[in-house]
Amino acid sequence: MKKSSIRTKNSKLIYAGLAGATIMLGILAIAGYFLYDNMRDAEAKRIGEYKAKMEELQSVADQNQVAYAVNGDVEKGEVISEAMLTKVYVSEAAHSEDVVLLPHLQNDNEYYLYAKTDLKANTVLTKSMVYEVEAITDDAREAEYSFVELPTNIENNKYVDIRIQFPSGEDYILLSKKRIKDISGITLRIDVLEDEILSVSSGIVDAYLENAKIYAIPYLDEHMQNKAIETYPLKDNVLALLKEDPNVVNKAKYVLEQRNRTALENSLDALLDEEKEAVKSGNTNTRTNKEAADAKKAEEQRLNAINAQEAAQVEEQANLLEGE
Repeated sequence: MKKSSIRTKNSKLIYAGLAGATIMLGILAIAGYFLYDNMRDAEAKRIGEYKAKMEELQSVADQNQVAYAVNGDVEKGEVISEAMLTKVYVSEAAHSEDVVLLPHLQNDNEYYLYAKTDLKANTVLTKSMVYEVEAITDDAREAEYSFVELPTNIENNKYVDIRIQFPSGEDYILLSKKRIKDISGITLRIDVLEDEILSVSSGIVDAYLENAKIYAIPYLDEHMQNKAIETYPLKDNVLALLKEDPNVVNKAKYVLEQRNRTALENSLDALLDEEKEAVKSGNTNTRTNKEAADAKKAEEQRLNAINAQEAAQVEEQANLLEGE
């Protein structure tokens, strides 16, 4: 009995130990699973971070294309110098074939690239953002013309097309995108090339013979708009007349200048008369009497300046006509 009781007690102890061991193994297994799962997630996360870092480093390594960015705001029309640029590196995908590099900035040791529009700091500079000052060629000359009808709001340094319009409605471009160097009265100064001088001479004679008008029309944004194509065809009969009598250009020029001057004076007289009538009628939207008087005085001074400037030229051309 006693042995049987001891054996039973030992068996219970063994079973209890086995049960406890089984439970512990189960707990350890579960804990081990969760621990392994967490370690696996952590490892996957580290691998992902490593790959992202490698991609970032590769992206930086790929940014090996040299470019230059403006290091401050640049205003439209401002010349671009080396001191205004900072060297940067861009990726192959973002790199443009027309980036501006330092050797592009100068021509004959002078900076000649100008901003087409306002540029913000850190903008990578490309050739489409700048324009070049026209190179002066050996056949370039400075010309003065007083027969070109000018718009009322024209200013120095504006770019214009000079066109010729015939009574039939035909309209051609004589000179394309010319910078007005100076305006004095009805006289403007521009640079012209040898072939352009011939075109203008032909246009002057054509306008004289056909009662056409030669006028200027400005560009809205000369730096963003491309140069127009010159369309005026040189006429054989005009070229023959130029060869036969070179002085015909001076004759035609004199007539056109007188016509242009008469039109200007008539428009000024009409403007002053209109202002007088507006003041007399008490129109509150017009200038005051003092402003009208000042405007009249300024216009009179302007006409006097024109008279003084052109007197010698008109006398010379009149003498030429009398001598023919």
